[in-house]
Amino acid sequence: MLRVMLEDADYCDVPADLMTFDDGVVVFWREGEEVGRHRQLRIRSLEVISARSMTRKIEEARKAHPNAFRVWTEDQEQLLAKLWHEKSTLEELVAALGRQPGGIITRLRALGLLGEDEKFA
Repeated sequence: MLRVMLEDADYCDVPADLMTFDDGVVVFWREGEEVGRHRQLRIRSLEVISARSMTRKIEEARKAHPNAFRVWTEDQEQLLAKLWHEKSTLEELVAALGRQPGGIITRLRALGLLGEDEKFA
């Protein structure tokens, strides 16, 4: 697990075991599947997080958000895009997808629906 510290004191935890660099973007992978990406210019630092502490964190997060830290499925991405185009609020997306707000925002950026420099309105 990696903690990715971003500009503006924002961060996200990525369940990655590998990262690659692709034209100014850092791509995070776990067991051969892409699990996230961030523009290299937004990243301030990376920190390896203890697996034991992350297990507890994931268990706690899944109490409120059952899909937290899980790999996104194509169906979930399609639902996210549909709800995004319907102008759903972040709270509505969280409830519909069972994910944490940061995970939803990261996926919106990965899908090109929310710009890297845009804030969720």
